[in-house]
Amino acid sequence: MMMVLAGALGAKNVCAEAPAAPMSWTTLGTAGGPVIRTDRSQPANLLTVGNDLWLVDCGDGCLERLSGAGAQPARVSAVFISHLHMDHIGGLQGLIGVRWMQNATGALTIYGPPGIEQVVEGIVQSLAPSTRIGFGEGGALPKDTVTVVVLKGGSDLTVDGTRIRVVQNSHFDTDVGKPADNGTQSLSYRFDRGGQGIGYTGDTGPSIAVTDLFKGSDLIVSEVIDLPGVVAKIEGPASTTPPQFRAGLIAHLKSQHLTPEEAGQMAAAAGARTLVLTHLSIIGKTDDLAPKLTSEAHNSFKGTVVVAHDLDTFQPAK
Repeated sequence: MMMVLAGALGAKNVCAEAPAAPMSWTTLGTAGGPVIRTDRSQPANLLTVGNDLWLVDCGDGCLERLSGAGAQPARVSAVFISHLHMDHIGGLQGLIGVRWMQNATGALTIYGPPGIEQVVEGIVQSLAPSTRIGFGEGGALPKDTVTVVVLKGGSDLTVDGTRIRVVQNSHFDTDVGKPADNGTQSLSYRFDRGGQGIGYTGDTGPSIAVTDLFKGSDLIVSEVIDLPGVVAKIEGPASTTPPQFRAGLIAHLKSQHLTPEEAGQMAAAAGARTLVLTHLSIIGKTDDLAPKLTSEAHNSFKGTVVVAHDLDTFQPAK
């Protein structure tokens, strides 16, 4: 049976002690969803912790990019989900199903905000026909291969020697400082191990809580939006957004996402060395927009700014 646990404020999920091996971060998918592109996959990241492979968000296309990074789903032992928008969770069914077909050893632990347990339960149920068919190798059922841990803002846990801290960000705020009453949260994460610190935010607007969480971390991985370009596309003659939805969508993009300058302000206030921009909500190719995004981030942040491509790898300094 799929196991569901709760990770509340101050809770510890402590596994066996492990040496403080280095961490590295690979941007598997750098697109801002839900638009599908050939050059940028949906949001997903690979966090390598010693010999362990963890995913941080798992958008559609994640498994193909994981293969591009030289790994198979059976090697992934944990997933950390930032929030439940489809562009961040669309690859979970493939991950769970393919790990089952690959006879992966050990359970996959999926950490995420309230509601993640319903998502995973639904995926397991959707695999029932495949389970009945089988594929000649036997082994555990899909439901026996997954454990879910529900996190909320304030959760603080340690997994195999890596400390993970969580805050609720402003992506679902209906007004400044007023989170929507939608039964879930949008989370930002910080991973610390062996003197290395990585901060990650999938989607958020400006947030003091996120900035405070990231203070002292060397590497920050953040979403970014080229707001003028995206708004022009929404309002343009070729827009596919129905006119009655445009004002609400634009208001959401302005308040619940980060411009390059806002991401730079966050990195500067946190004292980071490197800011990696991903979840690129941009119109056009990455390399065409990278100089503009980098320049705007540098208005407030004097450290290194990198506009990520799929399969770029970064390692924080100690």
